[in-house]
Amino acid sequence: MIFELLTTTSALGVSALATYYKKNFSKDGDKILKIAENCGLYKKDDRLRLFRRTYNKKEKYTEYVFKIPLGLELKDFTDKYGKFKDGLNNKSMNVVSLNDFKNLKFDKTIIQQIQDIFNKRIHLVKEITMSYDGMLIMKVFDEGLKEFYPISQPIMKKCKPWTIKLGKGLGKEITHNFEESPHVLVGGATDMGKSNILNLIISTLLLNHEDDVEFTLIDLKGGLEFSTYECIKQTMNFATNAEESYVALNNVVVDMEATFQELRRKGKKNVKELESKKRHFVIIDEAAELSSAGEQDKEEKALKIECENLIKDIARRGRASGIRLIYATQYPTTEIVSSQVKRNLLTRISLAVDTGTASTVILDETGAEELPLIKGRSIYKRTKKETMQSYFIDNNTIDEIVSKQPKRKFSKEGVIFDAPFQSQATPERGGYITEFEEVGLSDNKPNTNITQSKKRT
Repeated sequence: MIFELLTTTSALGVSALATYYKKNFSKDGDKILKIAENCGLYKKDDRLRLFRRTYNKKEKYTEYVFKIPLGLELKDFTDKYGKFKDGLNNKSMNVVSLNDFKNLKFDKTIIQQIQDIFNKRIHLVKEITMSYDGMLIMKVFDEGLKEFYPISQPIMKKCKPWTIKLGKGLGKEITHNFEESPHVLVGGATDMGKSNILNLIISTLLLNHEDDVEFTLIDLKGGLEFSTYECIKQTMNFATNAEESYVALNNVVVDMEATFQELRRKGKKNVKELESKKRHFVIIDEAAELSSAGEQDKEEKALKIECENLIKDIARRGRASGIRLIYATQYPTTEIVSSQVKRNLLTRISLAVDTGTASTVILDETGAEELPLIKGRSIYKRTKKETMQSYFIDNNTIDEIVSKQPKRKFSKEGVIFDAPFQSQATPERGGYITEFEEVGLSDNKPNTNITQSKKRT
């Protein structure tokens, strides 16, 4: 009997909840009009007028279309974003759940427990977006982004060529196509999810373009973040300090020059016209370590200036030769992200930063300093800003993808073994020396410390 009573009560609660939302959706339009008027968003007798309202069941948002007064623009409304959002969330509501009744303790506090259930309230957390196409389009979402969206290999495979599924935005999925926008600037405070985004990009490229992708990985946090990819065949250059970075970047420029010569010889403008499927990704994690600003050691400073010049050259000319640059830093300053590099990195991803100045360095506008301190919460900007929660890729998924990739091999006296990558810095333009260290020989006599040098041409 009591279970039937509780079930009926819970059902009534759910029904009331649905009725509340339906009623609330119809009122949100009126509330938006009131907020606009209170904020002075009108011209004389010309007020904001509601033209159409529709509800999207799949994405769970209500779209309101307004005709704005003459003399106002979208920016007038986006500047009041916080007032619209807070105004739409200024109520809480009762919510009754069957699970609450299942956890009741039948003791002398039973009446108080039931009262607490019916008095429990939740605060509404609606999110809004604004856009303009001749009319003001405001979407009011029932709830905001979640803090966690895991990604799996089947989802990663559902991509157009050279496209990466980056994360979830409000009512949409955020993707990036490296053929349309080849270079990306990634910035954000430490431990906010920058490395996860880089690993997501690398793993997706390996999964979908095993035979066509090449990497130059510059891991200036000791090589720990990219060590998983160090020995796979797609990793052409691997560096962990300024000296090795110069060698790696120099090799990229040498290859770029060779591609340009082939393009000129065949009268083509880019590798697409050559019908080349190869794409080379230069990924620099913690680019601040290559900044010459503030460097006191003269030789080290000169080396870093050379690295900076090579990066600028890659950013400026790399697109036509099939090179894609991902430049990441947790210290976004004008010294670290130079204007010459930045103007060629048209796509930006900013995780949370501590100041509006840092946001401006990455995005050319403020906003990232207001992001909640949630790992992966970020702003993706190509033509406009879009808040997203990046997909999370776990280590098991990364390891499974990498384990399927061919490893570099080196043969000595008929014995095959894996060859970890170690760069010897040789400043001569046009090649470098790659050192391979033997890690597993014959079953009977495992030798160590045997090295051979191999010239990369």
